[in-house]
Amino acid sequence: MSFTVSQVLEWIQGRIVNLEALDRELLDSIQVDRPGSLGTSNSREVGFFFSRLFESELRTAAPGILVTSDPFVQPLRLSGLRLWTASVIVSCDDPYHAMAIISEKFAQRLSTVAHVPQRSIASDSAEALGTPIHPSAVVDPSVVLGEGVQIGAHCVIEKGARVGARTVIYAGCFVGPNCTLGDDSVLFPRVTLYEGCTVGSRVRLHAGVVLGSDGFGYAPRRMGGVMLEHQKIYHLGQVVIEDDVEIGANSCIDRATFGQTRVGRGAKLDNLVHVGHNATVGEGAIICGGTCLAGNAILGKFVTVGGLTGVTNHVHVKDGASVGALSLVTKDVEAGGTAVGNPQREYREHFKAHALLSRLLAERRSK
Repeated sequence: MSFTVSQVLEWIQGRIVNLEALDRELLDSIQVDRPGSLGTSNSREVGFFFSRLFESELRTAAPGILVTSDPFVQPLRLSGLRLWTASVIVSCDDPYHAMAIISEKFAQRLSTVAHVPQRSIASDSAEALGTPIHPSAVVDPSVVLGEGVQIGAHCVIEKGARVGARTVIYAGCFVGPNCTLGDDSVLFPRVTLYEGCTVGSRVRLHAGVVLGSDGFGYAPRRMGGVMLEHQKIYHLGQVVIEDDVEIGANSCIDRATFGQTRVGRGAKLDNLVHVGHNATVGEGAIICGGTCLAGNAILGKFVTVGGLTGVTNHVHVKDGASVGALSLVTKDVEAGGTAVGNPQREYREHFKAHALLSRLLAERRSK
């Protein structure tokens, strides 16, 4: 379960920066069992220091290995803290990315809920669910199951579904007729896939995710200018989730009216995100919690959308653009651009308007 200093160095392409201060026997004996929170870390853990926000935690930190970057090395050297002689301090170009790499290495050993894809060997998570298919699961005889699939208690897998190799389906999930799941994916408890949804490989759907529910579409019926009722528009399209997507707990992706609602490869959606019918989320997009995309909205590649944001119908947020939290996006955002606030403005314009408003209020108070 332990890793050596040499292994960590290899993973992150790092170098030891306090080698001259270390006892050689100490260096050879250090092995780490897990990542640790910096302030409470101990000699069996890896700690991370890449932000001044964590500077106060250095006084109580005692990791076996501390991962940082060059801008932080000199302050550590001059700090007088015992860290410099008691921990192996490793510098790398991007310690935040290094933390992600190290977390994956440990997840493969430590966690049954991490479900790191391991294509060449059986999943390490077998004990999380017990037997590969729980006796209480209801799996239609027509379902095609890949090698190493695990299905938890009280799951229902309907007619015509296909489940890829090593995919894990936790208790209480529903996979509707003719759904397709790729390899190495994970459905955490109570995930619901309506009929005909397509989910790629290495996809993670957290608890309570719903794919393929009807979009919010109703046609008003009037007579003589008087509103009589709302006629439901039945949604007959699909939901397609591409490879390497992660969708947070209790998020909902609506079925297209006709055609597809699509979430592109490598996109990451936080908890409580709603994607409306026929919307498109581009490759590598990030959507933070509480955000709602209305029908036919389009997010381009590697767009970032802050939390509690609304994007209205048919709006296109183009490749590489960013949207600030608590914004209402009612018009297109150009590639690489920014949008902030309600009403929507470009980043600089938004804060300039707030500065002018603050100045106006200050002048009125002074009078």
